[in-house]
Amino acid sequence: MTGLLQRVRAFDRQHPLWWDLAVAIAVTVIALIANLPRDPVGAAFVAVVAIGVMLRRRKPVPALLTVLSAVVFSAVVSSLTGVGGAWLYLTMWVMLFNVGLRVGSRRMWAFGVIILVAGLAAFVDPVNGFSSDLLERIRSSVGVTAMSAASYLVGVQINIRRQALVTHRREAAREAVIAERSRIAHEMHDIIGHNLSVITSLANGGSVAVRNSPPDAEHAFDAIGEISRSSVQEVRRILTVLRYDQSPDGASLTPQPGLDDVAALVDTVRATGVNIALERSGDLERISPGRQLVVFRIVQESLTNVLRHGGPRPHVSISIASVVAELTVIVENTGTRSRSTPSDSSTEPGHGIVGMRERAAAYGGTVDAHATPVGWRVSARIPDDRIGNR
Repeated sequence: MTGLLQRVRAFDRQHPLWWDLAVAIAVTVIALIANLPRDPVGAAFVAVVAIGVMLRRRKPVPALLTVLSAVVFSAVVSSLTGVGGAWLYLTMWVMLFNVGLRVGSRRMWAFGVIILVAGLAAFVDPVNGFSSDLLERIRSSVGVTAMSAASYLVGVQINIRRQALVTHRREAAREAVIAERSRIAHEMHDIIGHNLSVITSLANGGSVAVRNSPPDAEHAFDAIGEISRSSVQEVRRILTVLRYDQSPDGASLTPQPGLDDVAALVDTVRATGVNIALERSGDLERISPGRQLVVFRIVQESLTNVLRHGGPRPHVSISIASVVAELTVIVENTGTRSRSTPSDSSTEPGHGIVGMRERAAAYGGTVDAHATPVGWRVSARIPDDRIGNR
């Protein structure tokens, strides 16, 4: 049943006009089967409500008022002439559900009045034909009023749940961004700490080399300058990306993974049975540690998603290239996608994608992740600002 609902929703999103036409035809056929109109006036009312159903998505309130007018006039004409028209109350319930779904609980009093008017129309013309039985009129009016109220309230309830889900997703995305920024802060702390350790070692060695080997001392101090400038840039970036610092004291000063570690990562994933082709091109030497970490994490997160959603026979191609002062990373799964891929479950980006985008944005880059006809593709572009090329 869940799969059928998902397919119906997918068809609705892809072909909204056809879906509106199908709903209009369905309620029209039911109205005609319930009570076939025997004159052109009754047929005209059926056409009016069909148009209202077609417009319910774009103009929910005007469409509802159009259908209500047709229901009321049909009831009045039927009670005065004794000629029954089509049974239009199902259309009324569909429209009230649609208004509750799209408008929600705003102006509930106005829709309450509309529900009462529909109930009054059922009292005037309980069976689309004049009846003098008071009890029959009351029963018809109460039934139509109750169904109208229930249809509207069900739509309102679904609307409330959808809004709550949207709010939850936004909050989850915000928390994911905060958590990712905190993790970036930890990693930047490690990179800067490692650079400071290297500077300390070079400074100690340089002070000795000044007396024994001046050229070596000069190289040491040049390296100190380059590493110091790199560390300053890392600090500036972290201050612009993060709103607060959660870097703990005593964090490990070991360097974070870089481009040289991508091959080992790929070999680890290959051991699980995934077919992976890794291609490196361009000048990938002397890329800053921060950018290397971004590339590593993007590849890592992409391969993690392949293991989770890549289907039974994933085939992954990874391309890391440096072209025209730009570092590009492309990870593409060309195996058969499973039904649980992110593109099938939601249009909202997952936490991993949020993290990749945050990392790339810290260096002025972008990440695009989307489904393909045969799989999933992640493409990242990061400006290639080398140490010493300023």
